[in-house]
Amino acid sequence: MNSMYNFKKYIAAFTSAALMVTGAISVTGCAAETGDDEVIELLDPVSVSVSCAPVTRRNIYSSKILSAICTPNVTEYAFDKDIVFSEYNAMPGDLVKEGDILISSNTSELDDKIKAQREYIASMQEEYDDSMEQMRDTEAKNKADYEYKKQIVTNLENSEPAETDATYAAWAKDYKTYDGQSRYASIAYDRIVLQIKEKEELFKLDLDYQNSLLNDLIRQRNEKELIASKSGLVVALGFWSNGYYTEPYGAGDYIRKDTAVMALGDPDSKVFKTSYINKGEINKAEDVYAVVNGKRYEVTYEEMSSEEYKRLSEKNGNVFSSFVIDDPNGEVSYGDYAVIVLVNAKRENVLSIPASSVVNDPALGSYVYVFQDDSYKERYIKVGAKEGQFVEVLSGLEEGEMVKSEYKEKSGVNEDTVKKGSISYAFSDDGYLLYPTSERIGTGVSHGTVYLDEVLVSRYQMVEKGDVIARVHVVSDSVELQRAERELLRLNEKLDTLIKDGEEDNKYAIKGVKKQISDKEEYIKELKKDASVSKIVATSTGIVTEVTNKVPGDLLSGNDSVARVASGDSCFIMVEDEDGKLSYGNKVSVSYLDPNGQSKSVEGQVMTANGMSISKSLFSGFAVVKLPVEAIAEMAGSSKNAEGWWSRVRVDVKANIRSMENVLIIPKKAVTDVNGTPYVTVVDENGSKHMTSFIAGGSDSSNYWVVEGITEGTKICWE
Repeated sequence: MNSMYNFKKYIAAFTSAALMVTGAISVTGCAAETGDDEVIELLDPVSVSVSCAPVTRRNIYSSKILSAICTPNVTEYAFDKDIVFSEYNAMPGDLVKEGDILISSNTSELDDKIKAQREYIASMQEEYDDSMEQMRDTEAKNKADYEYKKQIVTNLENSEPAETDATYAAWAKDYKTYDGQSRYASIAYDRIVLQIKEKEELFKLDLDYQNSLLNDLIRQRNEKELIASKSGLVVALGFWSNGYYTEPYGAGDYIRKDTAVMALGDPDSKVFKTSYINKGEINKAEDVYAVVNGKRYEVTYEEMSSEEYKRLSEKNGNVFSSFVIDDPNGEVSYGDYAVIVLVNAKRENVLSIPASSVVNDPALGSYVYVFQDDSYKERYIKVGAKEGQFVEVLSGLEEGEMVKSEYKEKSGVNEDTVKKGSISYAFSDDGYLLYPTSERIGTGVSHGTVYLDEVLVSRYQMVEKGDVIARVHVVSDSVELQRAERELLRLNEKLDTLIKDGEEDNKYAIKGVKKQISDKEEYIKELKKDASVSKIVATSTGIVTEVTNKVPGDLLSGNDSVARVASGDSCFIMVEDEDGKLSYGNKVSVSYLDPNGQSKSVEGQVMTANGMSISKSLFSGFAVVKLPVEAIAEMAGSSKNAEGWWSRVRVDVKANIRSMENVLIIPKKAVTDVNGTPYVTVVDENGSKHMTSFIAGGSDSSNYWVVEGITEGTKICWE
């Protein structure tokens, strides 16, 4: 500013001298009108003051800002084969473990085969164990018999008399008898040992074969189940659209292989997802960091191979970059808005001139026109960092010199002091109730005839686990019960007889009869239990989504559902978000009318990732919001007309997105943007004013917020 003042003083003196000459020439005609004491105010010649700018010291910033969202690393899941959807086994926000079932397809036929195969193997094993027990028993008896008779033969051999002895004939007869019996006992023993070995080998072969059949069935079933390969948070579900609205998959829906149907986020990871930036730009930057709520965080860029970029580009259209956060204290949360700052150049208190003053000669370099000795003279200079309006001067100019330029400092009468605040964007859209899965509540009665007496719940009502859904009565099959009880009586009589005839001799028969008695008792217990059923209860806390249309007195068959209840863990609000503004972890406010028509509001959390984290095929254009089940129940209960479709348009979801707290803010009206660089006029302590650039992290409808370049308490002005 002193340089400008000296320059103007010089011009004023020069102009004064010129005017004095002019005044001497015309004094006779003007003295009477002006008077000798009149002070004449001298003005800078327009051609000089407007077309010159001083070489001054200032800060120069060259940067790039990328908007980012904190999210976990995500793994997407798809079936390897075409399947018919059955049910979701995990919901948005759930933490699943490695090996957990994420989604099941229709496996009823395979389930029946697996059950039958397991029962057959169990029966095989039981039969084998019983048979082996008897064979081992026989083996022990045969061995003992053989050893007993062999010992007799040995004793006879040791006591053999002479042939001339009178007892020889009797001895020879006994020896012949017992030797034959011993040989026969040896054969019987060897035979049973061989039979046992053969049975063991054959059973092992048969068991291995049957287990291979079972494993093949299980493998086929596993192929129809989506299994978590590692632990994670459910951050996306597959949806389908019929052109009018988007819904989660339902039982019976056909899904082609390799279709992404769920995504899990690694709960131990935090990354900032942002628009794609290549490694070259990162390497060129002097500094790279993130800002969340006014605080700087160090980040590490995750490099992407060209092959991976091509694959993602072909798959999704858009490719996003990842930066790993250094957040040892866990201050950053999923859904937090951040900016990635790439400082390409940061020069503080360096000589600078308006960029428009510089003329670039491809052959000779850069030069400016310096006002010197009442004229402009060409001078070559060396320039450095450049921003939107100014360029750094490395050599060729001195502070205070004037260069030809159309630049003029801005000022203004409006003043303010830079202070901390917050910025955000408002999100608002309609939401509707979503029940991705629900549980069928049946009678649970397998024996007897069930009649409906009374339904005690209505659709969209909230129920607690154990609440009575309906009352029924069961007409038992008395004939079947009497027949089973008679059979049980006869089995007990048979058991008594076997015991009386000798427990040791009949131990295997006794064991078999006891098994029959146990099975029969269990069957009778089931008959009596079913006959005693008088009420049907909710098996979990949730919302009734369906109620039977049967009336009191109607027959309920085994396949009939009395009601369906969506567990509180599977009740959500689904809100349209085609641009992916909402992200996993964002807090939202949901306004609704309760069943009494009273307006209410409740806070919820977004449980699904946006398009920065998941593929285009998995991103549905909707965000799923988790709310307290009590609020969901009130919403559901207030929309009973039109089978609940009213609820699609009467829930208002609002959120503050791209929120940045505790940052320095500058009114937009005080900021001038030049070629993408924001400037503000700063009022110095001495009252002088000059424009300076700063790094802006972004803005909302009213303010810019400052990353670097302006300090708290700085006085600014504007027109």
